[in-house]
Amino acid sequence: MNKFNFQTMMEHGYLIIPKSLLQQQIEEQDVQEGEIEAFLKILMKVNYSDTLYNSRQYTDYPCKRGESLYSYRDWSHIFHWSVGRTFRFFQGLNSLGVIEIITHPDSASLHIRVVEYDKWMGKFDDNKQKKKTVNEKFRVFWDEYHSTTQLPKVNIAKAQREWKKLSSKEQQLAIDHIEEYYFHQTNFKYLLQAGSYLANKAFLDEY
Repeated sequence: MNKFNFQTMMEHGYLIIPKSLLQQQIEEQDVQEGEIEAFLKILMKVNYSDTLYNSRQYTDYPCKRGESLYSYRDWSHIFHWSVGRTFRFFQGLNSLGVIEIITHPDSASLHIRVVEYDKWMGKFDDNKQKKKTVNEKFRVFWDEYHSTTQLPKVNIAKAQREWKKLSSKEQQLAIDHIEEYYFHQTNFKYLLQAGSYLANKAFLDEY
């Protein structure tokens, strides 16, 4: 237990293992014993960061994050399998699209790339997450604006365009000041549609 250093371990990342992957090992007869463990070993052995490899033939050969440069014989030692079984296993993973086998000038080396490696490491697309958050915030504005003003929900495309032009702070103000804007109107016939409310930055008006 003295060697258990959580902080040091986390420097090398961590794996996210779907339960269904582990259940395959238990429930499906077409999964040979040890294949799940072998795949987990691949995830642990491929590069966690971009690396340059040197050999007698090649200098500073790039091997990127999620890739590895081992021979079939090297992998067979890692798996404790025969070379033949190791070869068939990698070809099968390649056919399934789990890995990609990259052409390498040294025919003795097996250059592989784990597909969607970042997802196995628990890292998902930040841009998609940010976009999802922005869309959810717009939906809050859209629903609240029309709930308060009782205006018909029209021209959402314009409202979305204007929403994207606003800073995060302005977007929050646009939501927070809907009621203030509404209750200070003297003639409700002139209430702005949501897109115009955003375009005119009516939420910044002082009353």
